[in-house]
Amino acid sequence: MRAILFKKLIPITDTTVVDLVQPFLETVQCHASLRSIGIQHGDISDTNLMVDPESKKGVLVDFDLATVVDNDTFDIHPLHGNDRTGTMVFMALDLLGEKGLQGETPLRYRHDLESFCWVFLWICYCYDKGKRTIRYPFKDWINATPRSCRGAKFAVIGHLQDGGSKPFDSEYSEKSLRRVARYWLDFHNDMDTDFEEPGETETLHFVLGLLPRSQTVEMQWARTYTQVSPTACGSE
Repeated sequence: MRAILFKKLIPITDTTVVDLVQPFLETVQCHASLRSIGIQHGDISDTNLMVDPESKKGVLVDFDLATVVDNDTFDIHPLHGNDRTGTMVFMALDLLGEKGLQGETPLRYRHDLESFCWVFLWICYCYDKGKRTIRYPFKDWINATPRSCRGAKFAVIGHLQDGGSKPFDSEYSEKSLRRVARYWLDFHNDMDTDFEEPGETETLHFVLGLLPRSQTVEMQWARTYTQVSPTACGSE
């Protein structure tokens, strides 16, 4: 008889907001490093981001839905519409659109990166000291169809732009959180025009610049996206 033991991790949502940003960004960095060697996670959610209670490092777990990226073209192997899997609440906007639901939208690195941003907003607005309290308009993300979930996300962007719900912790300004959401609205609006999609590294660094930075956290590691500690990537 054999037993496989894993270190006990804690959900990233159990951390205070001031302690959230460093492990959160470490999971983003881990994800980018995996992508650079041809692996895309495919299910970024609040429950798949964990923290090692000893090292305080962020850990990305649950690779059941991970896909292999073509090392030459960096396109993910084609999927059919019914193969679109992941946590719908945090899926990218264009994967929830008509083409995405029909499997006509190729999966990109930026789709997971956008999911990270939705998760970050979700934690800031729907978790208070580790306790989940889903507030308007985020409630409309729950028990939604893909189409209504997409509409609910646009509603959240508009709500935040209008100075709606306040984050539970004042560590981050509402202005900086609104920028995170607004970026993806502008991104998808640009896609309807003659739009040259930015490269993966360019998109990563731009989004890292948008994410709020804790006053107590240094982010010098973000100068490069390919360096990551092996302990930051779980295998559950």
